[in-house]
Amino acid sequence: MNNANKMISINDHLDIENAWTIPARYYTTDDAFEFEKEKIFANSWVCVAHCSEVAEKNAYITRKLIGESLIIVRGRDDVLRGFYNVCPHRGHQLLSEEAGKAKNVITCPYHAWAFKLDGQLAHATNCENVHNFEADAMSLSGFHVVEHAGFIYVNLTNGEPQPIEEQLPGLAAKMAEACSVIKDLKLAARFVSNTPANWKTIVDNYTECYHCPTNHVSFASSVDVGVYDHQLHDNWTVQIGKAKPSESSFKFDESVTDPRFFGFWIWPCTMFNMPPGGDFMTVIYEFPVSAGETLQHYDIYFLNEELTEYQKDLIEWYRTVFRPEDLRLVESVQKGLQSRGYRGQGRIMTDRQRSGISEHGVAHFHQLLAKAHLG
Repeated sequence: MNNANKMISINDHLDIENAWTIPARYYTTDDAFEFEKEKIFANSWVCVAHCSEVAEKNAYITRKLIGESLIIVRGRDDVLRGFYNVCPHRGHQLLSEEAGKAKNVITCPYHAWAFKLDGQLAHATNCENVHNFEADAMSLSGFHVVEHAGFIYVNLTNGEPQPIEEQLPGLAAKMAEACSVIKDLKLAARFVSNTPANWKTIVDNYTECYHCPTNHVSFASSVDVGVYDHQLHDNWTVQIGKAKPSESSFKFDESVTDPRFFGFWIWPCTMFNMPPGGDFMTVIYEFPVSAGETLQHYDIYFLNEELTEYQKDLIEWYRTVFRPEDLRLVESVQKGLQSRGYRGQGRIMTDRQRSGISEHGVAHFHQLLAKAHLG
């Protein structure tokens, strides 16, 4: 059973009551990562940003995903489009900034080829003197982009992707329930980390609160893991905890009716957190780099642009207390998964009553992973 080289058996994952983790090699080997790049990340809708970041015409962002540099830009026609950040002439990257406001064209810094914001070539120096030069064949290479429930998703598949509502059925309505102002939020802070851990190690950590009482003491003072519900849906889960104001973490008006914390994980690797009060949220975006490294954006969103002192203090708590707690955990787990002392698979601690510390969310995630690897 616990052979480190054992391939996935779907039987280890169909029964959540008796589930084991996927074998360690799927977290540590290049071949597993290369498979997931193509099977999962190039063929799924992946969340990359909040819509507010590209709300204005000519606004753009760039992101890195599975070795690709991507541009998401809103055109003068107000249409959001996605292009690979590569000039079709000689392959130079077009944009180097993470975000900005484009002029009416994007100009390559190498030979000054210019492209309209719909991807069409606008100008190439000396092209009129080049035999059989076809401008229509020199447009930017694109990928699929969609706005959904206040966020931007990309899909790199060459064909026609499944509608995002089919990948994440029911998610938009549940997120709106958790945070009714979700589309009006604005980016207030971003913590960037190149985390030495596999992307799945990070998801595993998020999809259970078994570790919360011992490793998130300040969080546990505000969210009661004894009154905690973890709901499993198609390609997403939501953890819902009873909340109370705490000097150690979240504060909110005690007049809030039925205060709850909502923690969403969505396939494959994005996590949305709606703390009590319903007027701000945090998001963990994962951008896998290799089997042992994941680029993470930890973003914090508020309604107001001018931050209050409380909001500044809260950001500092996330930066110096809460976020480092999880980073230390996943880095340590990634090291342990490579040890000859690890038996290759671990028992998933799903309890009968589906309590707040039950790991049935991990088992659900591993079901989806097993199915993806087995085709």
